[in-house]
Amino acid sequence: MSSYNKRITYFGVIKSISSWSKVARELLSSLIELGIDINIYQKKGFLYGENFNLGALEKYISPEFSKDIIFTFEHPKNYIYLPDCALKIGFLVYEFTSLPDLWVENINKYLDMVIVPSLFSYNVFIDSGISKEKIRILRYGINPKYYFYRNNKNEALSFLTIASPQKREAMDIALESFYKAYSDVADVKLTVKLSYNIKYSKPFEIRDFNGLISDYKQRLGNRLEIIANPLSEQEMGELYRKSDLYFSLSKAESFGLCFLEAIACGKPVISLNYGGTKDFLTSHNSYFISHKISQTDGEEYEISKKRQFIAIPYMESAVRVLKEIYQGKNLKKPSLEKPLEYYYWENIAKDFIEIIKNYEKGL
Repeated sequence: MSSYNKRITYFGVIKSISSWSKVARELLSSLIELGIDINIYQKKGFLYGENFNLGALEKYISPEFSKDIIFTFEHPKNYIYLPDCALKIGFLVYEFTSLPDLWVENINKYLDMVIVPSLFSYNVFIDSGISKEKIRILRYGINPKYYFYRNNKNEALSFLTIASPQKREAMDIALESFYKAYSDVADVKLTVKLSYNIKYSKPFEIRDFNGLISDYKQRLGNRLEIIANPLSEQEMGELYRKSDLYFSLSKAESFGLCFLEAIACGKPVISLNYGGTKDFLTSHNSYFISHKISQTDGEEYEISKKRQFIAIPYMESAVRVLKEIYQGKNLKKPSLEKPLEYYYWENIAKDFIEIIKNYEKGL
């Protein structure tokens, strides 16, 4: 149990399948386990679900701010609603190379501290003009109740991709690479778990995404499985364990929770060696696809006056690696440079409290 006795308020979306809502739920649950006094000032937002089951967290929802500490995963435009009487901490991610001007202005103006999950994010924030004294790095993690290793045997070589229609996540390139590598191979399977789906695309999403999926479903038949319905954390853990590899050609990640969860379940990763995932992906746990750094072409979800850059995978490299994996069959047994326990949420929550304590000491 922690000896820290100040109250902490979370301000933001909590009933959502978004990754940042998941981070908030796991961190809050671990803070409660440590004996920290918390409350949740709930907001609606991206992928909000009124009937989302919060379990034990539900009773902590209260529309009021703590006068001690507030942490938020809200968009910086909403920082104006944070009260002045508390220590204000913003959790943020950004996948591109320069923060929008409003982000820089509001982070520096309204926050006492901003927490990012990776060295990549840290450098982006520094280079964009965020005061170095405000920034801390706190990794994201895994819940070992759901994400753990269990040996399995598949008749077909099975790949798992978790993605959305966003251009940044490069589902179009991943599907074409898979098809080119395995168009004449029967004993392979790609399972795509969609984090959300769309009827009409936004500028940062792939146009006619459903048509794209239908096209490859017709080409690959039962070698391509699409899962569009929501799954519980327990079901997601099982989905990882039923696969042999995690496959993503995402052009940039601020951290990459899915990549870490896959490794926790004993699955090697196929990905680019770029972005926040570099903090934990290595040649010991991953097969890296060659890429080039290019200026964005519609991937960014928030317009900035500054030029943005992103990693573009080389399709021929992806096809070659996929073929080599099939021909070799002896898959890497993934390991992390740090013990897996380092990424347990309970340890991340302890480090969060230490960050707060050090700030209060002026460190």
